[in-house]
Amino acid sequence: MRDKRLEVTDAIERLERQADQHRADLAHLEATMRLFDPNVEAETFQPTPPRRRNDWFRPGECRRRIHEVLRDAAGPMTTREIVEGVMAEKKLPEDDARTRELIQKTVLGSLNRATDTIERVEAAGSAAWRVI
Repeated sequence: MRDKRLEVTDAIERLERQADQHRADLAHLEATMRLFDPNVEAETFQPTPPRRRNDWFRPGECRRRIHEVLRDAAGPMTTREIVEGVMAEKKLPEDDARTRELIQKTVLGSLNRATDTIERVEAAGSAAWRVI
């Protein structure tokens, strides 16, 4: 019990030192911000929440699967066609509307972030995608 108490006490002290260091870093950042804009109110900044990962894809997997589907295509594909291809590769149920909607949001987000390798084009009056 004594060893465990010492371990917890040490952890608390270490975390308090880290918190003190972070407070000092924050004060320095705010001072630097005031150099560039004396009227800045740093307290009004809201932290950016971390992006939530989904249960279907590991990090980077969705983009890889999108590239596989687009590479096999004869021409540009619509988002719906890409989603169908990705769902087929992952063997996800295509009849579940909610799953399809969530996968489509994930795929569309990946497509919009992949501007260096995937291009959005207009095809038959609608948006389509192709590998650059």
